[in-house]
Amino acid sequence: MTRTVAYRSLYALVILLIASFAVFYGMRLAPGDVADVLASHPTGQLTAERVREDLGLNKPILVQYATYMGKLLRGDLGLSLINGQPILTILESSAGYTLKLAAVAALLSLIMSIPLGLLGAWKRNSSFDQGTMLIAVLGMGIPNFFLAILLIQVFAVWLKWLPVAGYETPQHIIMPAIALAAEAMAINLRVVRSSVLEQLGLDYVRTLHAKGVSDQRILWLHVLRNALPPIVALAGVLMRTLLGYTLIVETIFRWPGLGYQLVNAVLKRDYTVAQTLAILLTAAVILFNLLADLGQQWADPRTRRQAGAG
Repeated sequence: MTRTVAYRSLYALVILLIASFAVFYGMRLAPGDVADVLASHPTGQLTAERVREDLGLNKPILVQYATYMGKLLRGDLGLSLINGQPILTILESSAGYTLKLAAVAALLSLIMSIPLGLLGAWKRNSSFDQGTMLIAVLGMGIPNFFLAILLIQVFAVWLKWLPVAGYETPQHIIMPAIALAAEAMAINLRVVRSSVLEQLGLDYVRTLHAKGVSDQRILWLHVLRNALPPIVALAGVLMRTLLGYTLIVETIFRWPGLGYQLVNAVLKRDYTVAQTLAILLTAAVILFNLLADLGQQWADPRTRRQAGAG
């Protein structure tokens, strides 16, 4: 298991380095030039060429990348090119909002998907099962940006139950969390149902029935426990999905998280803020995938034995 952890960690590190360079280089390929933006500022007195020289933008891309990563590894996140604010300050003020939104959305998706998928599989082909499948199809078929707009129209504009956007009260997180959780809930519901159906067809379930074990105990204790490995494996994918969609959801609802800050930084051509936030979000996605991979091995004894034999 230790060797597996080391191998997976090294692989994740390589992927992170490749992704970080792709983000760094992609920012330079984006339309517009931050040097022109800074040089055209009303209080600016430098030419675009002087700005590029001061920022090191006239150096080869590999030199720029090496310099940037060296500072990043030392904990020097740098400053915003537009307003001079430390990126660490932006990170500290925004990360909590993103983590809060992602945590609420993840909890909502699990609370909804696991019981629905479990009971849908137990009552296979019933009207309840068909209803859960309809929920899954709708959750996977409706784009989250359209769902966000629909939620705003219904609950904020028509019914006036919830605020349109912002973050001041607990009510402000309800619609962003639903919009963010919908697809993850739908995917997880289908995986839970499929995994539980597979377990219900195995011999040990019939044996437990023959011994007189109650349906509730079989379902919630034995079947759910044995159905966990694919659900745990999917957790990393779902967290990656949640983090990726925060860019859209936070922007629509003006939720002041990392996604909202990243979109603003890209629009303003603020290289340092945009690339740092993008790299940190990428690192978070890779970390969740690594934890999900290791979590699957922990949850499935067969995988642990295979890893130990290898």
